[in-house]
Amino acid sequence: MKGLIKFIASFALLLGFFTQVNAEELYVFQDAQLKADNGKSAKVFLGVPVKVKKDGETSAKVSIHGFLDGTNVYSTASKELLIATLEKGFKVKTIKGNEVELLGSIEKESLTENGAEVWEEHEEFFYEMCTQCHAAQAPTHHTMIEWEALMLPMKGFAKLDDEENEYLLRYLKSNASNGLMKVKH
Repeated sequence: MKGLIKFIASFALLLGFFTQVNAEELYVFQDAQLKADNGKSAKVFLGVPVKVKKDGETSAKVSIHGFLDGTNVYSTASKELLIATLEKGFKVKTIKGNEVELLGSIEKESLTENGAEVWEEHEEFFYEMCTQCHAAQAPTHHTMIEWEALMLPMKGFAKLDDEENEYLLRYLKSNASNGLMKVKH
């Protein structure tokens, strides 16, 4: 009987280890605050991938990679997608040039393991709006900069207000061939 209990305990420990490894990369499910150790914070936007450094009960210590321009952090050096804005005094770790790493804690309720789940409503809106006049192309069919150019005339044709256009463009850029869902750090 002791052998069976030992086996179950070992199995549970091993399962916990694999769960931790599988949850190493999470996605911001809603705009969230990244709180640094010095008390300063950064606003992290929907869909941004984060690497878990330490899993806590209600929050996770995470790192986010990006490219700094003033107080804005972008997904690429060419500043195609804003991923975070920094509060004055938020310290970043410089990797090379303007490539940086943000370190801090995010509430776990703002994170998910399922990247596709983040974009479900956006995807529905995209296909609803973009199939009224033509077949919608898969978001991965274009790069972030191509989607930005394609959306300029479409905003008027689809009668999108600024908020709807931003909502749709964030989905398209994040899921583009070079977007957040494809870029691995």
